[in-house]
Amino acid sequence: MKTLKIKSAIVIFLTVIGLNITSAENPKYKLTTDNPVLVSPNVYEFGIYLQHTNPGESKFEYILGQYFFDFNPGIANGGILTYSITGSDLPQMLQPRNPTVSGNLLRLVVNSVPSKENLPQISDKSPGTLIARMRLETSAKSFTDAGLNLKLRTGPENPFTKIFAYADNRLTDVTGIEEFTADNISAAEDISALPKEFILHQNYPNPFNPSTSINYELPITGDVNLKIFDMTGKEIATLVNERQNAGNYTVQFNGNNFASGVYFYRIKTGDFIQVKKMFLIK
Repeated sequence: MKTLKIKSAIVIFLTVIGLNITSAENPKYKLTTDNPVLVSPNVYEFGIYLQHTNPGESKFEYILGQYFFDFNPGIANGGILTYSITGSDLPQMLQPRNPTVSGNLLRLVVNSVPSKENLPQISDKSPGTLIARMRLETSAKSFTDAGLNLKLRTGPENPFTKIFAYADNRLTDVTGIEEFTADNISAAEDISALPKEFILHQNYPNPFNPSTSINYELPITGDVNLKIFDMTGKEIATLVNERQNAGNYTVQFNGNNFASGVYFYRIKTGDFIQVKKMFLIK
């Protein structure tokens, strides 16, 4: 009888474990871009977002990703195209690398494999975690009005977008696009896609050495003041002090002449004031 009870207990235990294993699911996601915007006649910017869509059934610990887009290279207007990252919500070591332009392909290759500790969680709140804010620029004075025609490459032809998570205690390929959106828009349509609110973005890279980019968005025309302060509150630099039209802006701060440490940058335009922290490490 005792042996029978032990065997029954083992069967029940293994059944419970089996149910737990089979009910565990890999994370699913939605991959989107916001509308590419002409921040100047020769510069497009757009964000790549990843949203966790089954948080009730899975945990999404992001570990690797590569992102490839087809686009219309004819917009270059005879100039040389450059592709770069201007911001990300991911730790620097987990951000996709080496943004390049090759023919009609925009490439972001996979980041190096990180340790399994302290992996970032992909947000389930729309639009999700910002994987990268991208900048596409032509050396010509302006793009043509032919249209960007941005399209995610989802395979089967290589190379294509692939995403990996740390699931079931292992590196897991979770590639499977549920939804992707990227509007096909002309330059004329793009220029009218103005910001809907004031936003001061986190500088990128951060920490930095010696220079970093600061992006901000203006929904209306106004007088803009952007300054840098040290830990004591002393003003050390003025980056912007002028009237600017509504739109998206990027400015550079070079810390070559300053010591390592914590600094603050503050934007003021009308009633909107915002301050963010950044780190200079030499």
